[in-house]
Amino acid sequence: MARPPCVAAAPGAVAFGLVPSDVPYRPALAERHLRLPGTRNLRDVGGYPAGDGRETRWRTLLRTDALDQLPVASQETLHELGIRQVIDVRWAHEVEGRPSVFLDSNEVRYRNLPIMPDQAVPDGIAATYRHMFDTRSTALAGIARALLEPGGLPAVIGCAAGVDRTGVTVALLLSAVGVPADVVAGDYALSVESFATDGADSGLADWRGGAVILDCRPEYMLEALDHLERVHGGAPALLARHHFGQGDLERLRDLLTVPSEPRSTG
Repeated sequence: MARPPCVAAAPGAVAFGLVPSDVPYRPALAERHLRLPGTRNLRDVGGYPAGDGRETRWRTLLRTDALDQLPVASQETLHELGIRQVIDVRWAHEVEGRPSVFLDSNEVRYRNLPIMPDQAVPDGIAATYRHMFDTRSTALAGIARALLEPGGLPAVIGCAAGVDRTGVTVALLLSAVGVPADVVAGDYALSVESFATDGADSGLADWRGGAVILDCRPEYMLEALDHLERVHGGAPALLARHHFGQGDLERLRDLLTVPSEPRSTG
């Protein structure tokens, strides 16, 4: 499996770019990282503020690295969590070389919906994310629409590391339902902490099973989201250009968010 853009080639080295202290929103990893054997970066995106007194639902939308080495016990855990759809945004050759364990599942709907062509963008990580918004909006809207189908949720979306392509997809979805940009960027940057072990207990037989140097600074996603707003008018406008209407957007918001729980002040 090829390393994604966020992963540097430095065997044996561990050097993590942790979220800078001046980033305004730093979500807690412990409550959302599902440490299942066969994964390094399986996370729940529930509990984030989504405006108008709402927050994202728990156990409804998960993000992950590749699910090609998930043992039976981990698969059963996802079944128990209620997962009904797996959306794999890896390239076709990745899926062919390392197919998801859910490819032929009778219990979970599996879809391979790549969100970018099988080629790298040479100008860096943030440029890659901008490129996805600029050129792959049709695919991104298709993923949003897949979540609205009967049995579309709970769902898990993933790629090779669960950082770049997954990050852009989840960023669009969270932004579309009202999650602020700094919160989206904070969620994206949590991947650093997900990989901040030696990987020995993951049971993975590829690069994820060892030390990983990961570059996923929140400013990369903040820059991409600023581009999304300035150039495309924001996530709802981008989706609308692909026949994802206001009714669809309201339905997505109803499915992915709930009224916020009152916070204790004492």
